[in-house]
Amino acid sequence: MVEPAKDGRGREPTPDPLAGRVTEIAAAMRSNRIIEVAREAVAAKARDPSICNLTIGDFDPESFRIPAELREGIVRALEEGHTNYPPPDGIPELKAAVAGFYRRELGLDVADEAVCICSGARPAIYATWRTFVRPGDRTVSFRPAWNVGYYAHMNQSDHRFVATRAEHDFFPTVEEVRRHLRGARLVVLNSPLNPTGTVVKREVLAGIAEALVEENLRRGWDPDGGGRGREPPCILLYDQVYWMLRGQWIEHFNPAVLVPECAPWVVHVDAISKCFAATGLRVGWAVVPPAVLAPFAALIGHMGAWAPRAEQVATARFLSSPELVRDTMVRMSEEVGARLVTLYEGIQSMRRRGLPVDAIPPQGAIHLSFRVDLIGRGFDTNEQIRRWLLREAGLAVVPFQAFDMPEESGWLRMSVGTVRLAELGPALERLEAALRRHLDGLGTGARSG
Repeated sequence: MVEPAKDGRGREPTPDPLAGRVTEIAAAMRSNRIIEVAREAVAAKARDPSICNLTIGDFDPESFRIPAELREGIVRALEEGHTNYPPPDGIPELKAAVAGFYRRELGLDVADEAVCICSGARPAIYATWRTFVRPGDRTVSFRPAWNVGYYAHMNQSDHRFVATRAEHDFFPTVEEVRRHLRGARLVVLNSPLNPTGTVVKREVLAGIAEALVEENLRRGWDPDGGGRGREPPCILLYDQVYWMLRGQWIEHFNPAVLVPECAPWVVHVDAISKCFAATGLRVGWAVVPPAVLAPFAALIGHMGAWAPRAEQVATARFLSSPELVRDTMVRMSEEVGARLVTLYEGIQSMRRRGLPVDAIPPQGAIHLSFRVDLIGRGFDTNEQIRRWLLREAGLAVVPFQAFDMPEESGWLRMSVGTVRLAELGPALERLEAALRRHLDGLGTGARSG
């Protein structure tokens, strides 16, 4: 008789309660690590209100309210009776408003019918994966990046994570992308980048777009995306959901504007959630190559990922008011930027005083790349540093491991949408005090470097 296998303590292993009950994909799914860290921060803040919570990529309505015109527009739409089902791919007025918005603000020529409205950016991202990726297809992303690992798992792709470097603002070089295009079905790129708050450079994005065109021509596709290639085309999923939030002198670039020939192979994903502080309104969209719009829209329809009709009506009216949109973009960018610059300058001031911290200058989004260079000096992992910051400095942040980056390098994400500007000064003071206590505990020689 074969003895049952035992664990390292001589005990029989606990049976997997999911075995045989759910699919392998469901059984292997894990909750979002960012949300787990954020919940811990919220619980800590409930015990100690001085905790500075820089974890979640959301907005505190007390500090960041949706534009008054958008709020009033939703109320008016409800009063007008816009409470029934919308078309699965969005009401025509909003599709036209998005297309006009892109033509006006990005210089991107978009047909109304190429816009597919959905309940935020997530369904658009998921539908892009489901439209183009079969199990076993090769997919590519560049880490750190938000949530890509979960999408790759759900779609059972042969996913390749490509490492990036801080000196390149955590974006790949053109040659690094070019090396991974051969055989790839989907490439994911996000700018401004979550978690780093950095923006891809013009020459890098143009080079990536040109490489995408070259690869699809090599596969036998016509320059306009038509015909029938020898193998499926390579698609670029361009997530630009933070593009309206960026520094005053920072320019946002779009691949199909820089290299129009790449447009047949690009899916643009966007939403009102970030610049308009409207995360809970759930209005997003994808701009899809016309040849695949029908199956893409059908996926959104069968998922039931429809943005509420009243919110769609109000968003269409708001986006069709250029001055309101631009005023909101300026105001939100200034308010977010003030918080990011305060953090960045505080961290750089500590660095000049010899403390082992660093940050990349803020460029876009609501995030700051923040490094605590203490690996090997009392800490072995980013998770240990994260917990220490929460405990000793009252500072809640997210390690880059939550964004598929495995290196224990001390890099963490700060998000500023849920903090008041007045909270940041005391938080920086606590951070400096905690660093000095830790280094003093290691000995004075640990402070250099």
